[in-house]
Amino acid sequence: MEDSVFDYNHLGNRFNKVVSLLIIVILCFLIFYFVTSAWFGESEVGNKVFVIGDIDLEVESNLEFPDNLLEPNKIYDNMQTTITCLEGTDDAYIKVKVETDYQVAGHHVLFPILFVSPEHEAAGKQTWIYSELDDCYYYVGYISPEITATFNTGFIVTNDINNIDKSKPVNITITVYAIQRYYEAYKYEQEWTFAPDEWKEEIKQYDFVD
Repeated sequence: MEDSVFDYNHLGNRFNKVVSLLIIVILCFLIFYFVTSAWFGESEVGNKVFVIGDIDLEVESNLEFPDNLLEPNKIYDNMQTTITCLEGTDDAYIKVKVETDYQVAGHHVLFPILFVSPEHEAAGKQTWIYSELDDCYYYVGYISPEITATFNTGFIVTNDINNIDKSKPVNITITVYAIQRYYEAYKYEQEWTFAPDEWKEEIKQYDFVD
């Protein structure tokens, strides 16, 4: 009986090739996993804010008080502020902060008369929701180049103004913050973490996730 002849070297070469191929496949998988993990991780696990363009706003505000005076316990009408996006800008959520450099006992003396849309008024809801955490008013809705938001229709001055401060200049600042509407970016941006729960609930109907 003849002895069987088997090329063990050939088997070793085939084994090495299979192992090498397997290692290459595993490495490719790991490389793919970590690359995709890093790519999507930046979006899904990180701040989840997709940069899809700049948000350019146009803000028009009437701050022309009669005789340039603030009278105590008075309502000033027809002094509205409107906010919209310029052409080519993405849809945005907004919040507004009104500040003055004059306060009494640490409290504001001037407040905006907030605009309420007919739809919200009919439903007994507010169009702007205030947050004490960052002293901002959050808009229930979104703006775009075609959609304009009205922030206020006027201002009201409290009765706390002190006569001692008569003729003292008062600087009024209106700051508008905007963040893209898409991908629920407001949930992950630090400046929007103070958004009130009521606003987050109301804004869900406008959220857009592709």
